[in-house]
Amino acid sequence: MKKMYTLTLTIMLCLFLVGCNNFSFISSNSASSESQEYDEDLLTMVVPYGSGGGTDVFARFMTGPLSKHIKNSPNIQAENIPGGGSITGANEYITSYERDGTNLLTTSASTHIPYLLGQSSVKYSFEELTPLVGAPTGGVVYGSKELGIEDGFDLGKVEEKLYYAGMSPTGLDLTTLLSFEVLELDAKAVLGYEGRGPARVAFEQGESNIDFQTTSAYKQNIEPKVEEGEAVPLYSLGQIDENGEVVRDPQFPNLPTIKEAYEEIHGKKPQGQAWETYKHFLNATYTLQKVIWVHKDAPENTKEELKKAANALIEDEQFQEESSAILEDYGTYSQDEIERRINNMEKNISEDTLEWVREFLLEEHGVDVSKL
Repeated sequence: MKKMYTLTLTIMLCLFLVGCNNFSFISSNSASSESQEYDEDLLTMVVPYGSGGGTDVFARFMTGPLSKHIKNSPNIQAENIPGGGSITGANEYITSYERDGTNLLTTSASTHIPYLLGQSSVKYSFEELTPLVGAPTGGVVYGSKELGIEDGFDLGKVEEKLYYAGMSPTGLDLTTLLSFEVLELDAKAVLGYEGRGPARVAFEQGESNIDFQTTSAYKQNIEPKVEEGEAVPLYSLGQIDENGEVVRDPQFPNLPTIKEAYEEIHGKKPQGQAWETYKHFLNATYTLQKVIWVHKDAPENTKEELKKAANALIEDEQFQEESSAILEDYGTYSQDEIERRINNMEKNISEDTLEWVREFLLEEHGVDVSKL
């Protein structure tokens, strides 16, 4: 009996030691895994839009310069997942792609707006993402020569009915529609056009008499018409500065902002919920027009390598020169700057602002965001 007890005790001791060794091995492997070097050779850049559009062009351009600054210079492959105005691809990135740091996501204004509005179809959250690179763009509102005015300061004198051709009130058009609301313009919005190009054609054919284009499209397609006297620049949508105020767009320093136009028309500074909503969505749609992200819960060593690459990218003089046309000379944000702006966009929007814009969309454009 004593021998049996001794044998049992010996077996239990051996099992205990084996267990300790296995635990030590697992802990050692876990620590090794957490601290292992970044050695990927292929990354995926999810683009939630079809090929050939502005965000697709931006994403594909960024793959090469970004790869250059990542250890081992991995190949970054763009993968288009269009649908739902970018909601489909962004949802799939969150729900289906491995969170191991090898998958990136590029978003644009039409990804940001549905998230902020709380659309029911949105499954992605910025709280699950870490921003790496961000870039702004701008926009200019212009009118037909038939309006008989010289600039945005004269909008209060317009007697002719204003007609605007757009795509969707919950897309990039939202900021422009909000600018009309702030200025108290009586503008009839005809929505449903397939893109800013067709909307511009509607303007050229006289179907609308007030329109907007983003920076590159405005410079390429509208400035020649301004020179010919066929179009009149009214105001730029502006940019949001580091203090949260609307300032002139650096690409259009001679154009007044909506704030300046309002002060000229109404003799006072803009205020109220429409103005606060405009500023918030201006930041989300133009000041933060394009963003490249990685999963927030990706391995820390991977995220640090990607952040380091992003910071090196914006300091790269060759990149600054080569990206001039793609980024429309706006440049990119530093890591600290983009994180701060993302935080402001996501955290600082009040429930009053959300309620106001939802009512605005429902009453003015018949859109119930809770059913989208």
